Amino acid sequence: MTNGIRTLEPQTLDEATTLARAAVASKLYAVSSPEAALMILLTGRDLGLTASQSFRAIYVVSGKPVVSSDAMVAAIRRSGLCASWRVVETTTERCTIETLRAGESEPERETFTQDDAARAGLSRKDVWRQYPRDMLRHRAAAGLARRVYPDVVLGCYAPGELDEQSSSPATVEVRLTAEQIVEEYDREIAGGADPDEAYERAKRIGREHRVATRVQSILTERERERAAAKRAQLEAAAGTATVAPIDPYDRLVDELSQIDSPAAVVTVWQENRSAIKDLPAETRARAWSEVQAAWSAYGGLDGVNGLTKAILKTQPEG
Repeated sequence: MTNGIRTLEPQTLDEATTLARAAVASKLYAVSSPEAALMILLTGRDLGLTASQSFRAIYVVSGKPVVSSDAMVAAIRRSGLCASWRVVETTTERCTIETLRAGESEPERETFTQDDAARAGLSRKDVWRQYPRDMLRHRAAAGLARRVYPDVVLGCYAPGELDEQSSSPATVEVRLTAEQIVEEYDREIAGGADPDEAYERAKRIGREHRVATRVQSILTERERERAAAKRAQLEAAAGTATVAPIDPYDRLVDELSQIDSPAAVVTVWQENRSAIKDLPAETRARAWSEVQAAWSAYGGLDGVNGLTKAILKTQPEG
């Protein structure tokens, strides 16, 4: 049963993004945008929670993840870093919780009182008047969790610790970095994913998160390094064996890595386009993407439109 449940959990960034959209569309959780839902999933993954547990226990307030104190404690207990966690005292006036971190000789305590709540302006809220014992416990637990186990709950806050302007779900625009997207691309390749599909997926996610140029630059640099390594290997073998022709795609990437102007990009494309057109469609698309990236990287104007115009100008009339 456990293994079956785990197969429902998103394994890639693409799957997590799809699940985030579905969670918003379902209207079953207090989240109003796919970006906020994705942020919740990533935060939950850091805490060791399943996707559904994350949506039930994590909210977005003022652009930060707000995690229920019960979820924090659960994550700490499962982390293997907690030797003990116990409530020492709990009343309507105060709560004290004690924990012993594995490897430490002395336990740590956190106490939160009604006086603390009053100074923070919390005691005026209805929930604090109606459930004082529970609210004191939540605040004491959250404070102790961050103080003793920052490596487990770093950056997470419990409900009420951030200024909540309303109880409605927050809409937050969350952007992944290019490095995060490429890291996921590397994991997919290591897991046996089709290279061309992973490449296109990384570029699409890059466009969705407005870092497409940076993603393209990183992947292009990878291709150039690979082509350079292959060229060096071929040159080393040239004196002792018959060298097979260099793949047209590799040759294009290699030559693009050795130039430094938009005009040179056009020249390299013109010299290689006849060989490139005989390659599979997906490889042709990747080759054209490399040319576009080089055009922009070396100062070419107006993106693909400028590149296309520059190429047309070099072709003979008639």
